[in-house]
Amino acid sequence: MADPFHANDVIGNPSSRNDPLGSEFALAVALAFYAAGCVLIVVTGPTLGTLHAFAAFVVIAAVAALNQLLPVLTHAPNARAGIVFTIASAFAIGFSLLIAGFYGAHSFGAAAVVLATSAAFWVGWSVLRLFQGRDERRTRALAFFALAAFLAAAGLGAAMAGALGDLWALPIFALAPVHALLAIGGFASILIITISYRFVPMFAVAHANAYGSWGTAWLAALGVLVAAGSFERSPIGLRIGLIALVAASVGIGISHLKTLSSRLRARLDVSLRYGQVAWTFGIFASASALAGTWQPRMFPAALVLAILGWLSITILGYAYKIVGFLTWQGAKTRMPTARLPALGNAVDLPLAYAALGLMTTGALVAAACTFVESSLARVGYDIYALGGIAAVVAIARLAARYLFASEGARG
Repeated sequence: MADPFHANDVIGNPSSRNDPLGSEFALAVALAFYAAGCVLIVVTGPTLGTLHAFAAFVVIAAVAALNQLLPVLTHAPNARAGIVFTIASAFAIGFSLLIAGFYGAHSFGAAAVVLATSAAFWVGWSVLRLFQGRDERRTRALAFFALAAFLAAAGLGAAMAGALGDLWALPIFALAPVHALLAIGGFASILIITISYRFVPMFAVAHANAYGSWGTAWLAALGVLVAAGSFERSPIGLRIGLIALVAASVGIGISHLKTLSSRLRARLDVSLRYGQVAWTFGIFASASALAGTWQPRMFPAALVLAILGWLSITILGYAYKIVGFLTWQGAKTRMPTARLPALGNAVDLPLAYAALGLMTTGALVAAACTFVESSLARVGYDIYALGGIAAVVAIARLAARYLFASEGARG
């Protein structure tokens, strides 16, 4: 049998479950963009097109995660799968147009319109659901912050895309660092921290009933705000903001370790192994960004560590658990009496850990070479891409075990 304790925790009781098809579709689209990013980084290098393929992965994965978790954590209303299909598809079209623009297509103007509209609708819809939630006030408050940061980042991104499409004139290069800081720090990082407060104790079956202090999470949010507001105006303000971000990442990392040390299970879940590695990348990324205020050559290394390491490895790690739960739920709904493989044994662990090793090695090599000798970074990108594709294959194999299970399946 599957692990009913964890399945119910993540998927929720029947009254708070969404139709999993919407989130499954969004996750599939997100992973397709991630795989595309891995291919592009090998074929074309770390271009803006490659960067935004990974950005699409992060954003669409967030659409899937929030759709499934809001009813469970906050008792917000369930969502129809069709709405999530529409939002994920709109973001996929918008990011595809944007990526095509960076490779020579005349699609920046259309990308600006589609992405701005998609972002406004998704944020408005998600905020409405958060307002309708009844529980987890602190979780909802941090989610509000992350969505507000995303809307600001998307607005700046759409404005820059419109300028590239000759719709208007804007100082693109001045806006780009703030856009990146809001997207990576304010949106993606704060959202991951928010989800981790619930996921880490749950996945570890830990004695700890809280994942560190919520004040530390707000310190990270405040650090992002100060850094973004000071980027072009005050180097001192930028450093203060980034120091707060480093302190918060170290503090939450310590809470992470304390939570895991109180776990009931002897063996750490694969998602938590990914999370441990990713959190180390997050600390390195924030420290590199701070170092970049004195040595600008550190900023590209910080981007590599943040996007390829911190964000991507965290999302892939959580995807093992979420994809497993969603597809298990779908199979159980189709075949209530079938003996399905246990979730704890469904992941191809040798492949998953090989992928993690390659991604870790590749991201570290790429970041180091970006700082020392950028021409050698391609070796790191190649290694990382191999690991990234392996992780996607491992997640797809996990999903297939339940999607194609039959009534006669044996657990």
